[in-house]
Amino acid sequence: MARQGSRPLILTIDDDDMTCLMLKEILSCEGFDVLTATDAQTGLDMFLEHHPNLILLDVMMPDMDGFTCLESLRAIPETRLLPIVMLTGIDDVKSIHRCFGLGATDFIAKPINWPTLPYRLNYMIRASGALKELDHNEAVLRNAQKIAHLGNWDWERCTDYITWSEEALKVLDLAPKYSYSPRLSLFKTVHPANLQRLQQALELCMKQGHAFSLEIRLVHADKTVHVAHIQGEAEMQQERVEKIHGTVQDITERRRIEDQVHHLSYYDPLTSLPNRTLFKTIFNQSIGHCARNGLCLAGLFVGIDRFKRINETLGATVGDRVLQLFTERLAHAVRNSDYIAVTRNLEKPATTVSRLGDSEFIVMLNSIRDTRDSIKVVKRIFKEMESAFEVEGNEIHLVANIGIAVYPEDGEDVDTFIKNGEFAMNHAREQGQNSHRFFSKDLHIAAFHKLSLENRLRHAIERNELVLHYQPKVNLQSNKTIGMEALVRWQHPELGLVPPDQFIPIAEESGLIVPIGAWVLDTACRQLRTWQLAGMPPLTVAVNVSAVQFRHKDFLLHIREVLDSTGLASPYLKLELTESTLMMGVHEAMAILQEIRTLGIRISIDDFGTGYSSLSYLKKLPISELKIDQSFVRDIPHDEDDNMITSAIIALAKSLSLEVVAEGVENQQQLDFLRQHDCDTVQGYFFSRPLAPEQFSQFMFKDINNQEGVT
Repeated sequence: MARQGSRPLILTIDDDDMTCLMLKEILSCEGFDVLTATDAQTGLDMFLEHHPNLILLDVMMPDMDGFTCLESLRAIPETRLLPIVMLTGIDDVKSIHRCFGLGATDFIAKPINWPTLPYRLNYMIRASGALKELDHNEAVLRNAQKIAHLGNWDWERCTDYITWSEEALKVLDLAPKYSYSPRLSLFKTVHPANLQRLQQALELCMKQGHAFSLEIRLVHADKTVHVAHIQGEAEMQQERVEKIHGTVQDITERRRIEDQVHHLSYYDPLTSLPNRTLFKTIFNQSIGHCARNGLCLAGLFVGIDRFKRINETLGATVGDRVLQLFTERLAHAVRNSDYIAVTRNLEKPATTVSRLGDSEFIVMLNSIRDTRDSIKVVKRIFKEMESAFEVEGNEIHLVANIGIAVYPEDGEDVDTFIKNGEFAMNHAREQGQNSHRFFSKDLHIAAFHKLSLENRLRHAIERNELVLHYQPKVNLQSNKTIGMEALVRWQHPELGLVPPDQFIPIAEESGLIVPIGAWVLDTACRQLRTWQLAGMPPLTVAVNVSAVQFRHKDFLLHIREVLDSTGLASPYLKLELTESTLMMGVHEAMAILQEIRTLGIRISIDDFGTGYSSLSYLKKLPISELKIDQSFVRDIPHDEDDNMITSAIIALAKSLSLEVVAEGVENQQQLDFLRQHDCDTVQGYFFSRPLAPEQFSQFMFKDINNQEGVT
């Protein structure tokens, strides 16, 4: 049996020590107990001993891989409804199909999205519990059927009486005296709404021999309503119906289970709103409704801004309650006339408020004459959200942003309609709090702007528009500047200073990052050598290398040429590469890194903690430094998760005899935390922004004078 306890138990089967360590540390803080096994056989043994609520299983393991382990687990009857989630860096379709074919519940690709992982696991555990309850109810129903929950009856023309079996009497809630009674006894407990249909079916069977099979409702003496299935077949003699043989079965429990399954398939379990699947059906029905009545169809895509912060700070329970209250206010804000009339062939709700995602909702409006009327509804929604939500003593203010899509202008099919509506919602979010935005093709100007930037970027090097800025790196033991990171900037004559986050992604997508990266490497090395010849103290310069640049066939050749042409000694150069760059083809990357290390160049893993690095490979890589991503530094020491991750990375680096650098240091509290946890080097606005060459020279002059003054 599955383990019973206040904290769910997770079994992690993964040969990667670092992954196990991070899972154990993070999930333990989120209310889980975690067991770890470093090989498949140990994992199988631990499952039999501890009966976890969920298993996280790595695909790539020595001896027995994850596929074999998964197959072995599913061979154990107890695991039939147990959630088993595959963890792997492999993302090929065949592997995914194989995992699900062997019985995997879900598939999580590495690098793991740590903030959302606990919520995904909680959801799967809750869903597993619901399925187990459902499975139990079905077993009860099957058992009831085995012990004669099915009754039989026989009608004879000669007497016009019906003979009922004991179980048939129970199903119809008739007293034993009716075991042989007039035909009218059949209708005694039938619900009035079903009475005429049953009478007509029986008459046709008696007169013409037509078999019938009906689902009817029965009202028992205690006023409870039951659902029964009744059927009958005629026995003919000399072309005349003489007898009818039939069965009657109480299917109330089966119908309840089917309704529950239907609800789980088409409705959000938290808010009971239609989910994305049912919304698509509602949308398609709404198109016909609009066409018939000459009305407009509009969708209001409502998103709660920064909702994840509520879950992170107050917990999922509070977050769930906030969503329920938000749903109630959203439904209240929409008048009945704004709801879509939906046919009941699938028992659709009258409301058009649907939940599309975690904090995303949609309100369908099809009873409006002018799309501008939707603004009235938008204003009512914003008005409803003005007052705070009070949950467990917390006063929570929500900010909503609304995108508006109109049919058919903004999408003739449901997927296009949703895409454009969400696109408008995201643009509304960029405008600020409680904003709304109609979808328009003007929103795609950004895409054309991106293309224009790419074309201009192609000429940036030849026109000398690129410049390098240098951000100092400070050693925490000596408090001295020991190096800098070279950061490329684009000074366009018309656009001005173009931020890196606008042109670097374009450069990577277009392949321009290779010539740009080559220029950065050459310029940074040449500048450092100039400073050295001018008498500046020894410094190292760190240069970022993209994945495209790293795997370019001439990358190593270019490094050698730069060192030769600039005269810079290799120990003063450091190359920063991301985890994802190194993990894409590990063996090929290892060979390139060995060549770089042979040249005497030091290697740093940039943005460490945001990607996926196998501890076994990390130990083999010829690296000298780990660089903590600023996303983890930003909220220390106030965010416990970031504190834990940062201290774990520092401890990992120390255990591997690697230096550790923290970027994005902006205040004294962050600096004190990093110094307390033995971080080697830091960089960030607390010390200096990235500086132009002449500004960096001045910075170093002041730094040297300050050090001499201290001395």
